[in-house]
Amino acid sequence: MYAIVSDFDGTITTRDVGDFLLLHFRLVTPEEIETGYGLNAPVGKWMKKFFRRIEKIPVREIEKAIYKRIKVKKGVRETMKICKNKGIPFEIASGGVDLYARPVFKKEQLKARSFFGKCRLVRGKAKIEYPFLKNMELSDFKRSRVDHYRKKGYTVIFCGDAPNDLKAALAADRVFADSRLYKICRERGIKCRKLSTFLPVLKIIS
Repeated sequence: MYAIVSDFDGTITTRDVGDFLLLHFRLVTPEEIETGYGLNAPVGKWMKKFFRRIEKIPVREIEKAIYKRIKVKKGVRETMKICKNKGIPFEIASGGVDLYARPVFKKEQLKARSFFGKCRLVRGKAKIEYPFLKNMELSDFKRSRVDHYRKKGYTVIFCGDAPNDLKAALAADRVFADSRLYKICRERGIKCRKLSTFLPVLKIIS
């Protein structure tokens, strides 16, 4: 029996939603974006430092940008549907936040167990928290979710795109990678398949 653990930004979606919003509203520079992509970069701290700038933008404008510019990869909805029908666990573990994940889920009609940070806008100030991490780094948490299903006897498929996905990829039985993670896997000789769409994943579980 298979289980799927997946990243969200740039993995489920065709682009990193958080990065897109910050750049779209000119809240960060491309150089500041890159500081969040080191192998050991603390994603939670990066989000609390840079993504909190989203507090300057009205929620309706954030949602408008998402509805207009954000899409999920081909095969995502079908993969989630097959997983639900067959009782295959499909879980999202992300350093992203609910502020933008909710509109994407609503727009694309996605349903999956998910771990996202919480972004609350109170009196014009953003407060970002990751209750599920419990003092863990995001990369270790993602790996722990892969380990969780492997210990239960599942063959785990991991899907990711960023350096903080590497630990989970190394722990998984099968890896589908895109963007920076794909490059790292190729450089290190880690067996993986390109995650341009979810159709290859769908084929495995169908």
